[in-house]
Amino acid sequence: MHSHNTLPLMFVGQGVRARLVGISGSQRTAHRLAELGFVPGVELSVVADSGSALMVAVGDTRLALGYPLAQALLVAVLEKGAS
Repeated sequence: MHSHNTLPLMFVGQGVRARLVGISGSQRTAHRLAELGFVPGVELSVVADSGSALMVAVGDTRLALGYPLAQALLVAVLEKGAS
């Protein structure tokens, strides 16, 4: 169960730190995202937004995610960036 404070990653905005709380979508999507390091509890932030994809920082790794995958990641905002 997700709280009302969760939202898809693609809506948090650049420079915002968030914690992954869940993954929506198919089991295949969840599995693929988990392989990339997107597991519940991990902290991440949006480094850049191209308009169709996000550059996401997970630990020391940067990954590009298209909006469909970014929409599957449900996060809770931890801290707004300085943008």
